[in-house]
Amino acid sequence: MISPGDSGSDRMHGPRGTDITCQEALDRLFEFLDGELEPEWMERVRGHIAICRHCWPRFDVERVFLDHIAARGLAPTRSRRLERRVREILRNAAE
Repeated sequence: MISPGDSGSDRMHGPRGTDITCQEALDRLFEFLDGELEPEWMERVRGHIAICRHCWPRFDVERVFLDHIAARGLAPTRSRRLERRVREILRNAAE
């Protein structure tokens, strides 16, 4: 389970001890929550969120929301990753 840390941080550089910024972590938050990131990025985002007092609240709110939706059987059925891949294939085919 991820829990918030109290490492010194700022949003441009992220907490000490992580190699990604808050912006990089938040840009990938939904893919992280959906388990759609590459394994390396899953670990990087997980590590960042675990110690960042700025990103933890956003992560926690989104996680609780998605858990609430899933518990009621309302979870989205389409994969964001699949949708991105299809759009990329279509763009490449059009070129």
